[in-house]
Amino acid sequence: MERRTPIFIIASPRPRVGKTLIARTLAEYFRSEDRPVAAFDCNPGEFALVDYLPGYTAVADITDTRDQITLFDELLAEDRVPKVVDVGHALFDKFFTVIMQIGFAEKARRRGASLVVLFVADGDRRSRQGYTVLCERFAQLPVVPVINEALPQAIRFRDDFPGTPRAGNPLTIPALSAVIKGVVERPSFLFAALAATAADTTTELYGWPRRVFLEYRQLELRMLLAELGPALKFSA
Repeated sequence: MERRTPIFIIASPRPRVGKTLIARTLAEYFRSEDRPVAAFDCNPGEFALVDYLPGYTAVADITDTRDQITLFDELLAEDRVPKVVDVGHALFDKFFTVIMQIGFAEKARRRGASLVVLFVADGDRRSRQGYTVLCERFAQLPVVPVINEALPQAIRFRDDFPGTPRAGNPLTIPALSAVIKGVVERPSFLFAALAATAADTTTELYGWPRRVFLEYRQLELRMLLAELGPALKFSA
């Protein structure tokens, strides 16, 4: 069985929840394993992902029909390259409306790709509503809640975003101290370079990306087991 190419959609209806940081580290996770990746920055007016990863990030604007077609055609390219899409909070509703209207998930499946939504949670009711709506509208898709522990009251609101049968438990992104956050926010900083070193992993600067990359590795394993599930049942 040939493994499907993942398309990760990182989204939230709320600003300043760490969405771009997650998209950035996910793209760097693939690079740290010497795997190609294509990233797409859908944040009109405040593009940030492309500033951090200009070498393999394309700016995408879905407010225009022609640009929509270009983006979705590139996502469906049969090149076996994982895709990472950072969707701006202002485009949350529009993006998933378009996804539904064009039957993107089914098109992806036919092209040998699988769509995974990483929903970055926070304590606002609009976030809870957005997560519920996504899970209801896209019941056949893995919608994975992401808990960013840097957000206020993350311990309290994480229970409002339970895992789903298709996606499993939420991902957890540990908080960064203010000093380290200032370092990693420099445009020239690369998490993948740190994760590849043999430095002391007990220090926050080196240990943080490894912990986050482990979350992504476990997510990939869950997705793979979900794909293999029907085949394993049949062989049994």
